Amino acid sequence: MGFLPRVTEVQRITILSPFRADVAKWFSISANHCQVIEIVIVETEDPNIIGYGETMIDYIAVPHKVTDESIARVKGRQVSEFIFDDSVGAGLQMALLDATGKALEVPVHALFEKTVVRESCPVSWWNMEAPAEVLAVEAKRAASMGYLSHKIKARPWFDVYEQLQAIDGVTPANYQIDIDWNGQLLDAERAIPVIRKLLGNNKIGLFEDPIPRDDVQGQRRLLEICDKPLLTHFFEEWAHAQMDARAVSGYVIDGGVSRVLKIGAEMDRRGMEGFIQLCGTGLTVALSLHLGAVITGAKHPYVSMVTSFTHDILLEPLQVVAGYTKVPLGPGLGVVVDEAKIDALILREKYPLELPRRIYSFDVGDGRVRIYTSVDQLWVDTSFSGDMPVQPEGSSLGIRDDDGSDDFETLFQRALAHPVWVS
Repeated sequence: MGFLPRVTEVQRITILSPFRADVAKWFSISANHCQVIEIVIVETEDPNIIGYGETMIDYIAVPHKVTDESIARVKGRQVSEFIFDDSVGAGLQMALLDATGKALEVPVHALFEKTVVRESCPVSWWNMEAPAEVLAVEAKRAASMGYLSHKIKARPWFDVYEQLQAIDGVTPANYQIDIDWNGQLLDAERAIPVIRKLLGNNKIGLFEDPIPRDDVQGQRRLLEICDKPLLTHFFEEWAHAQMDARAVSGYVIDGGVSRVLKIGAEMDRRGMEGFIQLCGTGLTVALSLHLGAVITGAKHPYVSMVTSFTHDILLEPLQVVAGYTKVPLGPGLGVVVDEAKIDALILREKYPLELPRRIYSFDVGDGRVRIYTSVDQLWVDTSFSGDMPVQPEGSSLGIRDDDGSDDFETLFQRALAHPVWVS
């Protein structure tokens, strides 16, 4: 790449990007930590070349975080030297790519030295688990903003059939709903009745991880009955067995830039399709678009969490038109960061974020209610106990924050040791 400016300084700024008020209660169930984002700013010998990146610090799909050691590695080196080294950390790698593109006056996707296969990429609205009425409001909002795809988290404690009906009632005919169970249908035997009931729904775009990701034979059984794509996250230890057994249609692509490009290349060789899932604000969306520009199989709508936050950190947020966003063509990531927004969002409270004490009431839809004190407790009980319903109709979840009452304390202490049934 020739001579490029060297890195002189790396700043890390932790911000709290709060969830929108109308979804915060529900998103906090499983994703409260996703509001904490680290902004990485790479300064160079050229005062006009500054790179920006970000890391959703506690998001499980970010295997590499920015450390003092990784910053020491890049300081004094040319900005391009570590752009394909995932180990430096997500935000730092992104900032180095941004700075390198700016120094060369090319968009980030040009740095990948691959054929551009699309100028616009499909993008999706994403909601964590929430009641049907909340998802309906979200879907209506999404459609009004140009989205035509919506990823939802299906859980036993919400009625997925009711959720689909609610979204269907407020969206156009070409609106797509992608359902992610994170393995909560447990196995093929229990998943098949649920999948069969959902088959034929024209708004369902794809099924993601109905059962655990390492159950290759179970995945193959599901794919045999599916009329929709069946996707799972790409894990090297299982992927080739899945491909050889034709157990899945394709993959959710995540990780560092080199990993994403490697998975994309493997999918393209196998003729498989999937989507890119990198979570963050508009900076991360921009990187996803650059990656999607060169991965042929990245045909399903991409997922981030940018729609979950009260505001983006970009001066001009990326626009969605008819379900697609244009790949930025400006130098680097091709977007401009709003420094004032970053300053306003600097995290000044205790981290990790702490939820209030809560009682979670899982109504299984048949008159029984099971009480929990944490989502971890709820997850374990529905995943491993063996006697909880898998995807019951009429289910719902109630959340009660600690109100200081004796009644709350008594019920909380009862459930703290073990979930309890109440009438």
